[in-house]
Amino acid sequence: MNSPLLEIKNLSVYYDAIQALRGVSLAVPKGSVACLIGANGAGKTTVLRAISGIKQPKSGEILFKGESIARLAPHVLVQKGIVQCPEGRGVFPNLAVEENLDLGAYVRHDPAGIRKDLEHVYSLFPRLKERHKQHAGTLSGGEQQMLAIGRALMARPQLLLLDEPSLGLAPQVIELIFDTIAEINREGTTILLVEQNAQLALEASSYAYVLETGDIILEGEASKVLEDPKVQRAYLGEVV
Repeated sequence: MNSPLLEIKNLSVYYDAIQALRGVSLAVPKGSVACLIGANGAGKTTVLRAISGIKQPKSGEILFKGESIARLAPHVLVQKGIVQCPEGRGVFPNLAVEENLDLGAYVRHDPAGIRKDLEHVYSLFPRLKERHKQHAGTLSGGEQQMLAIGRALMARPQLLLLDEPSLGLAPQVIELIFDTIAEINREGTTILLVEQNAQLALEASSYAYVLETGDIILEGEASKVLEDPKVQRAYLGEVV
């Protein structure tokens, strides 16, 4: 494994008295796509919320480029290069597509760079360019997912946290979204992908972690995890 951009060590997170994560440890190598798979309620989104500063851990370490970040505010983490694209997309429905994208760059102060990145987002998602004046709430689910990813890219992430990007989308749109995720990674962005569609996630990733009721129960190269009989039975619906 290459040197990790992100390391999590023995992370425990609670929601009141309920323990959501039980000493989770994982690493995301720089330049890679790593995925976190598991059933609903396993704690996948909680991992992302802890990394992005939305949920404070009870114990454990989160290191980004070797620096401890577990107690930093979300906007500070965005400035450091950690950006989350949330489950459910979270677009601002009454704002235009381009206004949503501009909000992704709210921590930046380089107008020329922002304009360049806006054009890059439009090159990745031409449909957003076509609809740049349209209210985000009138877009299809797939277009809203494109917008959510585009908005995240406007912050120039070094680490992009993607939470369920295929959720509720048609197969053709999912293929387009995942082709674009691969392109974003080829351009140099490290990605941690949370995805309920295990096969899709494993095929898109180089390294994988399987989370079950707050514990990492399996990890390894994504191609090997894909072949694991337990994973095939539990997540791929295959009889082994």
